[in-house]
Amino acid sequence: MSGDKPMQGLIDAAKNGQLTVSFSDDLYVNVEEFVYIERDCQAMKDQIKMYQGVAQDISNREVWGLGEQSDWIKSTSLLVGRFRAKAKGDAGGNDVYAILQKHWDIIDGIQQLHREVANRYQQSDTEFAAKYTELMESAPHGFQARK
Repeated sequence: MSGDKPMQGLIDAAKNGQLTVSFSDDLYVNVEEFVYIERDCQAMKDQIKMYQGVAQDISNREVWGLGEQSDWIKSTSLLVGRFRAKAKGDAGGNDVYAILQKHWDIIDGIQQLHREVANRYQQSDTEFAAKYTELMESAPHGFQARK
């Protein structure tokens, strides 16, 4: 597997035409699903970035109102420091911001992989390519509610 990004080996294999999957005769490629995956992955990545902004704001907050500015209450400054580190900046990477980044990386890998597979289909199937292009241009942004 190349790089340390999630799914990079599969993405590279798809780019090089080396990714193969065996299906039964009962399974077919659904163009709409490729479009939904693209849009939903992007919407999820956008939400994660928004939540990372919240974690950043929490980490940067100056006044918490817990008495942390009082010299005689030592535990409040420790508590505030812990809250800040858990929002962003934990030395072990066990903070909200870093964990959300790992989720973003995984979703990005899924999105890239599906893009590569869709590109391959578009190169070999003009009907798929036309439908995919049409749906991508007309699909609303955000999560798609499916039944």
